[in-house]
Amino acid sequence: MKRFFISMFFVFFLGFVFFNEAKAETSLKIGVIDIKKVINKSKYGEEIIQKLQKKYEELSLKVQAKAKELDTIKEELEKKGALLSQEAREKKQAEYQKLLRELKSLQEDAQYEMQEYEKQLLDPVFKELEGVLKEFVQKEGIDLVLEKNQPGIYYVAPKVDYTDKLIDKFNAYYEAKKTKK
Repeated sequence: MKRFFISMFFVFFLGFVFFNEAKAETSLKIGVIDIKKVINKSKYGEEIIQKLQKKYEELSLKVQAKAKELDTIKEELEKKGALLSQEAREKKQAEYQKLLRELKSLQEDAQYEMQEYEKQLLDPVFKELEGVLKEFVQKEGIDLVLEKNQPGIYYVAPKVDYTDKLIDKFNAYYEAKKTKK
């Protein structure tokens, strides 16, 4: 009987040790961040967004000027088209078609230029944010970080949303970077 109790105690003790060890291994600290919010609300991101907005407005003005030019010719064709000779009308239509192709080309070029500029400005930001995030995750002891706006994430408790803390860390990093320059 004594052996039975000792063996039961031993089994119970081993079970308790293994259960605690397994429990310790399965407890993960999960964090969620909203990358768009970090970029939009951080000082660094705001500066980049202002540059992107300025570039967009610059390109948009070029496209609008070409569109206005195209509208002028279109109005001429609509108002005076019947009064023009066949040859003059065909010439105006050819000019209109040429400007239309130029406008489409300008729009495509502007879109491509904007994408490249955005990539040029944002790639370094994301690289630096990744470094700040890694440091933040290690300091906070987070095992897994998810993007808040990804499919499959339907609810996030505020206690696991580290977006605002990350914005603060990224702002501090940016301020330190600016003072070094």
